[in-house]
Amino acid sequence: MRPFVDLVVVVPIGPACKVEFILDTLASVKHYVRCNCKLVISDDSQHPTVYEIIHRTYPDAIILKTRKNHGKGLGLYTTLSMAYRFALDHFDFRALLRLDTDALIIGPNAEDHIFEYFMHNPDVGLAGRYVKGLRALDDFGNVWENGGRAMIVSIAKIFTRFYLRHPVTYWKIRDLIFKALDNGYEMGDLIFGGTYAFSRTGLEKLSEHGLLPLPNAFGTELEEDHTFSVLICAVGLRLGDLASNSHPFACTWKGLPARPEALLDANKKIIHSTRYWQELNEAEVRKYFKEIRES
Repeated sequence: MRPFVDLVVVVPIGPACKVEFILDTLASVKHYVRCNCKLVISDDSQHPTVYEIIHRTYPDAIILKTRKNHGKGLGLYTTLSMAYRFALDHFDFRALLRLDTDALIIGPNAEDHIFEYFMHNPDVGLAGRYVKGLRALDDFGNVWENGGRAMIVSIAKIFTRFYLRHPVTYWKIRDLIFKALDNGYEMGDLIFGGTYAFSRTGLEKLSEHGLLPLPNAFGTELEEDHTFSVLICAVGLRLGDLASNSHPFACTWKGLPARPEALLDANKKIIHSTRYWQELNEAEVRKYFKEIRES
């Protein structure tokens, strides 16, 4: 029998990730997540020192090392799929939270909101910063300039001459895109990948359909979050919003979505990205939230 945990937290690590920032993100998980939680590190860094430092600092974390670096895009999709499948195989859990190393938890009990959301929306398999259309606004007035447009361009290539270069791979992805569209998916919509939550049902559906990962998925220009968004809809589930209004996520592509004080005033609990806010660099952003954590 698989042991039960309320939440699995998966943190992917790549070669460019700084150890001190990785440890700070993990410290935020340990400090603010109050439920029974298991930490899984998907280590694609290929740096033994990174493994040793994380293992020494968090000996109870599970570290899954890849044999070779898979890179970003669909490489990250493949790496994360293996971590998600590991979680399904080894634990019974209510939800899975994915955090980039430049994501941070800044408030307590965000997991309770995630559990409640999935309980009231059982047909949602993947939730987070829900980007709809080409110029989606968030609660802080930010215009999302990246996700939808890049996704539509990538999908358009799958249906044009690029199909001839990778007919087997593209045929599989084309079929899944058609299924997603039949199930109500709107072209360009996605759940941003910096941090998001899967319901257990969502991951089980992906696994049952052989999509953790989709074999021979390399060859397209889809990003990891593009792919998971389409796949969740292809298996008959919906995408969900955990960022607007009173929801706990506050995410944008580069930098913080608002000044640190505004994020706390809005009762946001999971943020992306810590890389900067106006004149503040990442070390200064993290220092601000660390001082609050330690006080």
